Amino acid sequence: MMIGLVIFLVLLMSLGLFRHRYGAKPVVAGVRHGERVPHDAEFELYANGFSHCSRKTMLALAERDITFAYRHVDLIETGRYGTLDKDYLRINPNGLIPALVHKGVPIIDSDEIVNYITTQLGSHSEDVTSLEIPERHRFWIEKCRLDSLDPMGGIDTHLGACIPGLTLPLFAVMMQSVSFSALIRGLALHNDRKRVMFFVMARLLGPERVVTVKPIRTLIERSRSAVALHLRELERHLAESEGPYLTGSEFGIGDSALSVVYLRLEEAGWLDLVCPHREFPLVRKHYDALRTRRSWEVLLDAYPPRVAEAAEKLGELATNKTTKMAGLFFL
Repeated sequence: MMIGLVIFLVLLMSLGLFRHRYGAKPVVAGVRHGERVPHDAEFELYANGFSHCSRKTMLALAERDITFAYRHVDLIETGRYGTLDKDYLRINPNGLIPALVHKGVPIIDSDEIVNYITTQLGSHSEDVTSLEIPERHRFWIEKCRLDSLDPMGGIDTHLGACIPGLTLPLFAVMMQSVSFSALIRGLALHNDRKRVMFFVMARLLGPERVVTVKPIRTLIERSRSAVALHLRELERHLAESEGPYLTGSEFGIGDSALSVVYLRLEEAGWLDLVCPHREFPLVRKHYDALRTRRSWEVLLDAYPPRVAEAAEKLGELATNKTTKMAGLFFL
């Protein structure tokens, strides 16, 4: 028994040293002053077309009419932890996406990138006349914020915090095509081991069984209840603005933040359930207006085929009344 304990402690220490040397390391979000990385274009965005936070930055750049080179970085959901590759960790030691490189200087964390784009960069777009952000937009930018260190913290106060829980069924479907070796690499090197543990559970149990695990099901149900309340508040605000956008006829960065929330709700199978047309006509009109904007094409161009396949599979499970997944969606 003593020998086994010693072996376990040695393995634990070895894992810690391995993580310290090769894994992600926490650094302060924002502009990494004093750091320079190789670059080919003035603006390079390291992102993934499925990533909620990546989408925010892609739309922010597109709406400012800023041309950028898109550098795809795989997530485990799209096959592997590309965020843990040595070259990417040089740009963002946190091992998270997105990261914007402007003239060789990295800016990390999506909220910091959006703030950098909207307050420090000019625009060539005729639709953007000022860098000033109206209060209503500030309100919904904060509401849609997704904390990279505690993504599910503040479900009752933040719409963005509801998104990870509601994405768990889609994540579970996507894990079925991911190798165990890729997941083990995540356990060894990723900062957020709770997230990786869910992915491992989903891979082992399958999507239908993993969503019946009580803490997971509770989180999903709580997120579903909370998101409906946030959307009711949004419906009231849109009624006050007389739409189609948050402040009337003029598009703003708060609208952009809501764009990616709508898209995730739709691809994860929740939009019609938590936001039906008859109860949220203005919210649905808002989403329709956002999808007609030229910036939306940026999201479509970067959309990974693997996500579309998983969303279709999830839809089949959710609408088949004989599956456990259907019991989750149709409470």
